[in-house]
Formats: sequence, structure tokens, C-alpha cells
Amino acid sequence: MRNYLASMIIATTLVLGACGSTQTRVTTNSFTPKPNAVTMIYTPDVELSILMATGMTETRADWSKAGEDNITNSLKTALADRSSAIVVRDRNDVQSPRELQLTKLTDAVMQTSLRYDYRGQSLPTHKKKYSRSIGPGASLLAGDSGAQYSLMVTARGRYQSGGKIAMNIAMAALGNAPQVGGQTVYAALIDLESGDIVWSNLATAAPGQDMRKPAQADRLVNSLLKDFPL
Repeated sequence: MRNYLASMIIATTLVLGACGSTQTRVTTNSFTPKPNAVTMIYTPDVELSILMATGMTETRADWSKAGEDNITNSLKTALADRSSAIVVRDRNDVQSPRELQLTKLTDAVMQTSLRYDYRGQSLPTHKKKYSRSIGPGASLLAGDSGAQYSLMVTARGRYQSGGKIAMNIAMAALGNAPQVGGQTVYAALIDLESGDIVWSNLATAAPGQDMRKPAQADRLVNSLLKDFPL
């Protein structure tokens, strides 16, 4: 499931290209922010890798951890002055079978959103109406935090090695298309009462938005939170 979500995001990165961009989507369901709401931020699911000259990728745990920490801190900073109070929960602390099942279901719904909203793929079983929802059982994700919303974030990225950059220069000289890297961050805001994804956005990193670096992660998260409704 997680590997499929990763491939979806990487594929979207290649489609969107190297320039930064955002694509905000708001649910077709009615959404009015709750007064005095609390939003739970799950620590982001981040996987960053290096793109080798051979075209193979190798996951870098150090980069992934840096990206996770930087995006988490950037989210907290960016949302600190919003109308909704925030709490942070480490996704690795989710242990109960029911909660694990819900997080997997959330991943599946986010996959569908990426396919339908951001890659333009048709969904045969949703020809007339598309509902982004994990159902009313989503309230379990709040735990004892009192949260009314949950913000789920997934980030994937590939960075070219020095050898790959040299290879791409050689390929370009021969008139061949280069194989480039790219980084994207996808966020979904879930109403924990209804289970609906009420807002989502996919941000493609621009130059100067390297999530491995704290200040640049701030810029990327600010792009991600464009039109954030809380």
C-alpha cells in the first residue's frame, strides 16, 4: 500500500515537472469550519531517495528523517497563528489494530485522490460521483486529543547524484531526454466527525524548497498550505 502511494506521488512529480506548483482541491461536500476547532497533525510520511547514474534509486534514511522533522516543524510554525489549535501525534505511536486499519484506509483514500484529482485518471466505480471519505469511524483517530480534524501529509522525493547529473548532461548533448529527480508533498485535511477529506493540496517543490533544509522546508510548507481552510 505504502509503496503504491510512493509510486503515485513520484509519477505525479514527473508529470508536473521541475517547477514549483500547487493544486488545491476542496471537497464537494458542504464544509463549515467548526468553532474553536483542534487539528491533529500526524507526523508526515516522508521517503527521500538518491537517483543514481544507473537510473536506480536508493532510499536515504537520513534525508527522510530530516524531511520528516523539518516538515513537522514547518507545519507547527505555519499553523500556530491559525484559528484552529493544533496537536501533533507521531504516526509511529499508532498501535491499536483499529487505528492501524484506519490509517491504512486513509492511505487508500489519499491514493484515490491522487489518481482522480491530480493525475486525471478515471475511476470506473465512481463515474458520476466521487466521495473522498474514510467514514464516520475516523473519530477514533482523534484519540483523547479532542481533535475535530486531522492533517495527513505524505512527501516523496528523488535527488540526482553527481554521477546522474553528469549522465544527464551527456544524454542532453546526444539529444536524449534526461531522467530527473523531483519532490512533492501531498496534504489532506480530514473531518474526524464525517471522515471526509474536506481539503487537499499537492505541492511540487521549486528551487529553494528542499525539505531536507529547515528554512527551505518552511517555504515548501507555505506553498502546501495555500488556501488552507482553518
